[in-house]
Amino acid sequence: GGGFDIAFEAEGLECRWQVENDPKCQDVLAHYWPDVKRFGDIRDVGKYNLEPVDVICGGFPCQDLSVAGGRAGLVGKRSGLWFEFHRVITELNPRLVVIENVPGLLSSNAGRDFAVLLGGLTGVIPEVPERKWGNAGFAKGPRGFVSYRVLNSQYFGVPQRRRRVFLVGGARDRGGVV
Repeated sequence: GGGFDIAFEAEGLECRWQVENDPKCQDVLAHYWPDVKRFGDIRDVGKYNLEPVDVICGGFPCQDLSVAGGRAGLVGKRSGLWFEFHRVITELNPRLVVIENVPGLLSSNAGRDFAVLLGGLTGVIPEVPERKWGNAGFAKGPRGFVSYRVLNSQYFGVPQRRRRVFLVGGARDRGGVV
């Protein structure tokens, strides 16, 4: 944990709170951000105990989306935490969201899980394209916009291949560019 936090701090933003359930990741976060409020379970946070922020960044469990996992998708116990992450995004209404997950998100449940995620962020659940989602795209609706792209760490100075899908979304009523 903390990759997004490091990147955004390098650009002048300040981390206000973190939500992480894994004890080892919590230890890493506590080491590097000792003064940042930390919460352990996304089901226990929301507008009643999280400070409003301009950017919410993070991921949600990938095990049910990964081709190496059981492919239960968003109805899975772990990856289904997307709906809690979405609840927090909706309650706090940040200007931007940045989300990371495995590329299996694009194909889970024949692509319908990704459509649900896009719909949650834009306000319109799109049809799954006949040619699948592809490695990059854009969606917009009454709530805002989402742009996504699959990136591979091998092209960013890391000596390994690790593909991930990144989404950047903006809320229309908070100044997001649509």
